[in-house]
Amino acid sequence: MADQGVVSAEPRPAARGVPGPLAWAAAFVVLTALVAATAEAGAWFVPFIVGVAAGVASLRWRRMVVLAVFAAVAGWAIPMWLLALRGLPAGATARAIASLAGLPPYAAVTIVATLLLAALQALAGAWLTRALLPRRGSLNDRGSKAAISAIDDPRS
Repeated sequence: MADQGVVSAEPRPAARGVPGPLAWAAAFVVLTALVAATAEAGAWFVPFIVGVAAGVASLRWRRMVVLAVFAAVAGWAIPMWLLALRGLPAGATARAIASLAGLPPYAAVTIVATLLLAALQALAGAWLTRALLPRRGSLNDRGSKAAISAIDDPRS
């Protein structure tokens, strides 16, 4: 029978190396500022680089890729928002880009497509990094035994 014991009232000790909420917020702000500054400068590929860095960091911290994706989207949204606040014709430009791209001629469609591209760049960078870097336990005991037994099985 499964143990359905009493839950301890003592707080669990924090795991070593796990960043707290303040560290996650600081990382989000730093990544967002980095992507926003480089997007303003015209470096459109920086979300991919942020995704690569997040892929490396995700080997240690699981939620880093999600944080990098949201930071990339926010980092690209800020310069577009600042252009609109400055009174530049951001909406008209977005409509023209949408019509040239074969999308419906609405500014929101172009803005959503642009932010989706930032998210996809960050995800592609993280995916590529995770695919190329070896994992800590690339062949665990259970998986290697299952693979060996499948090879040695005369019935297969």
